[in-house]
Amino acid sequence: MKPIKQLLIVLSFYFCFTQSLASVLTFNTASERSQVNINQDWKYHKGKLEAMPGSNAWSNKGWESVTLPHTYQLTSINLDDSTDDKSQQTFHRDVSWYQKDILVNTKKNQKVFLEFEGAHQRTKLWVNGEYVGEHATGGFTPFHFDITAFVKPDQNNTLVVFLDNRIDKAIPPDGFTRDYILFGGLYRDVYLTVTDDLHFTYNWESKTSGIFITTPTVNERDATVSVRSEVQNSSNQEKSFVVATQIVDANKNIVAEVESTHVLSANSKTTIKHTTGLTENIQLWSPDNPYLYRVYSQIKVNGKNIDDLNNPLGLRTFELRLNEGLLLNGKPIEIIGANRHQHYPYIGDAVPNNLHRNDAIKFKQAGMNLVRLAHYPHDNSFIEACDELGLIVVEEPPTWIEFGNDIWFDRLDRATRVMIRNHRNHPSILGWGAGINHRGTIKRLHYAAKEEDPTRITMNNGTLWTGEQHSGITDLYAVMDYRGAVRQPHDLLFAMEHSGTKDSIGLQEIVSRYKHDPNLIGLASWSAHDSYSFIKRDKQYPNLSVWGASSWDAFRSPKPIYYWYKSELTEEPMVHIPENIAQLEGVVQIFSNTDAIELLHNGKLLGRYTPTVTEANKYVSSPSTLVPFKWTEGTLTAYAIKNGKRVAKHSRSKADKPYKISLSIDTTGYDFSADGSSILMAYAYIQDKSGHNIEGDTPYVTFSISGDAEIVGGKTIGANPVTWRNGIAPVMIRVGKTPSDIRLTATSKGLLSTSETITTKAWSAVAHQKKHQLIKQPFELKVDIGNTEQHPQEDYTLWSNSKGPSTKRFVASNNQTVEITLSSNKEIKWLNNWGMPGNLSFMIEDGVDVSAQASLNLTFDKLPEGKYQLKTWHHMLSDKSESIPELSFDLTPLKSKGVSSQHYTPTFGRKIVVSEAGGGTRGDGGSNKGAQGNALHVFESDGKEKISLVIKSLNVNEAIKTFRLNGFELKQLN
Repeated sequence: MKPIKQLLIVLSFYFCFTQSLASVLTFNTASERSQVNINQDWKYHKGKLEAMPGSNAWSNKGWESVTLPHTYQLTSINLDDSTDDKSQQTFHRDVSWYQKDILVNTKKNQKVFLEFEGAHQRTKLWVNGEYVGEHATGGFTPFHFDITAFVKPDQNNTLVVFLDNRIDKAIPPDGFTRDYILFGGLYRDVYLTVTDDLHFTYNWESKTSGIFITTPTVNERDATVSVRSEVQNSSNQEKSFVVATQIVDANKNIVAEVESTHVLSANSKTTIKHTTGLTENIQLWSPDNPYLYRVYSQIKVNGKNIDDLNNPLGLRTFELRLNEGLLLNGKPIEIIGANRHQHYPYIGDAVPNNLHRNDAIKFKQAGMNLVRLAHYPHDNSFIEACDELGLIVVEEPPTWIEFGNDIWFDRLDRATRVMIRNHRNHPSILGWGAGINHRGTIKRLHYAAKEEDPTRITMNNGTLWTGEQHSGITDLYAVMDYRGAVRQPHDLLFAMEHSGTKDSIGLQEIVSRYKHDPNLIGLASWSAHDSYSFIKRDKQYPNLSVWGASSWDAFRSPKPIYYWYKSELTEEPMVHIPENIAQLEGVVQIFSNTDAIELLHNGKLLGRYTPTVTEANKYVSSPSTLVPFKWTEGTLTAYAIKNGKRVAKHSRSKADKPYKISLSIDTTGYDFSADGSSILMAYAYIQDKSGHNIEGDTPYVTFSISGDAEIVGGKTIGANPVTWRNGIAPVMIRVGKTPSDIRLTATSKGLLSTSETITTKAWSAVAHQKKHQLIKQPFELKVDIGNTEQHPQEDYTLWSNSKGPSTKRFVASNNQTVEITLSSNKEIKWLNNWGMPGNLSFMIEDGVDVSAQASLNLTFDKLPEGKYQLKTWHHMLSDKSESIPELSFDLTPLKSKGVSSQHYTPTFGRKIVVSEAGGGTRGDGGSNKGAQGNALHVFESDGKEKISLVIKSLNVNEAIKTFRLNGFELKQLN
């Protein structure tokens, strides 16, 4: 790489902006970059073809029309009754073809990329009949092809994608055995991305590529943020440009910014580092407060945005500390959650973004704060949801027990690095798996993880029945705790997997053990959902593993375990009587998070009961309440009791014979866009005449649909009509591409039918890119007042004068201007002082003094329209409270709707006397008090009329002779 000339780093404001007088300045960060989702309108062929793309014999006649994400083939709940073992010799072991015609609008000096979030598992690409290349790292990580030289600008172009999911011992995790399925298909989103030839590189390209955000210092007072970006000049000429970085808060206000100017040689790359930070109003990210800033990165040429990217930023710290556990932002946190596989029934891994988000929301609703991603990198949309919801994530490369030859290991190394590069900017990520699942630490993976991301911990992914029984060279002993794991004295322990019992009793006991010991930092149950495996476990559906500790079934319907987690991990009062599978002989089990419960049978009170605490569960917050009662008929009603009052209620009845259907469409995580990709879960509840849900297998339920949508799967795979368990018949609905009313109807022989309707809206293929493009920069001005010898406060604009009134034009942080006048009906003395240690000391030690008999006027002229907050400081240098006046404030005109601090008494403190030798009386200075002791004013400006703050002393006597104004901060409110 040729050297570059780095010219300048400055703090400044740029952007082309639009301004409405009635609002805060708003900026569109859009650039030459275009990222278009191209999931719609593909053609699909399953199996081998004789002809090759580009040949005269090539044709897609008879191919199926599909929308991505797409699976190789829809499958039954029992994976088409496959007899494969865990080496998966035949299921989905085939090739498939996808073709799409697309118009590519490009200009001269632009680059065109085809971007894949994931495909199983070896991918080849042709554009307009020409072979572009192959990706063979694996099926779980993103990749892209540069197709600039292959596309025809402003014309239709034909894309052909070949996927090979046959057994391949050179691609991890394939070639051996697994307790999960390698489904085929183009199963994640695909994008067409166009950039300028001067652009940011993709994160996953190399060790230095893309955008990498780190936070070297984070606490409740301030945060330092470093952003490393790589810029590529693909042109044949030298380029001069500016790289700009902004940090934007959750209200889309710019809160910090930095830019630098560079010159980059032709056909070369450079790495640019920016470091800035926040020093006020810090919002820390945590599960309880998942506050997200965003980092905006731009390349500008001659003031024009050429390229732009934005990434999430969560300000948080994780630390492992022996005998204290895992610390989040300096405070201990117990991480409790579950493992997640990404697949769903029928569609396998081809899960649309709304269902990924649905899963994350359900974790959060259960009160969980942790997800372990098993056993491979997961979809971007799930990670994004975890950032937004406050779910802590541990992620690992694609493995399971075995490892292969040198090529296989090189590709595992590559997959690990790409996983990290792709998700390193997400605050939800706690750390990376650095072992092979079930086997333990792999040094090469640990070193790769630390090289790629030294800011996060690594975990060894071990077991109790093989391999090292400690963390090894990794940071955290992460083990499958199925047999009572014991940590070494130097280790903290994380149960990355553990089991439980369907009645929750076993789960409560292991959670209790972990909550008792801070060195056992947390645990993730196996598994969140019943999941697919060719290790035959279930009698009815051998290829569907039904787990003792799962919180949801395969269709994401909650099981009893979900409700116990909710009782243990959430605060809103709740009570739940679980279904029969969680009940005990002669005992009724009830979950609640309150002091006690009252239980009624057929309306008759059986008694008030407290949680059943045992030696094995005594450290959980909400042990089950076990009530001796043989329940054979009728209705049980439980009330949650808190502070002696009933605060929540749940009832369950022994149902009579089936009579009707109740229908629910789950739109959790769905924005109602008619994108052709989103899939909704719907549930038909079989009920008796009184509306009580039956338990046990359902009769066959047939679903029909109107509007632009379709039922996923049909009779051949048992999807429609369908029979399922626990009185619930599930169905999956794929929305179409045209906004419409979608009406779902459920019928079953002999039962009353029912329908439910949702309405979809128009979808934009560029919505994901545009989601965060509009940002704002409110007017903000900080002014330090004093005479010409005053000491400047950092980040404040000086207003220096020798005596009398003064008028000055100020430029705010967003380049808007205001003219401000300081005047009085008496003499104004402009002062400077020395000897005030503490916060804002240089601003607070100086100022203007006026007689206590005077009025001091601070007048704003041509202040842009909007609502404002004004902070004023009036700190007095004195150690006598009797010399401190009480101040009054008036804001004019009346239509400014001004509100000020009332009966405000300034802070005060004696200054330090410093001798030439550096000694002297200490004094208290009072600066720390003064920094927090400002007066507060709020008003509105119409952009035309002057706004005046009139300051007066309410008391005048021999002790009170003057009052002071040290400085002010003026900030526009959204």
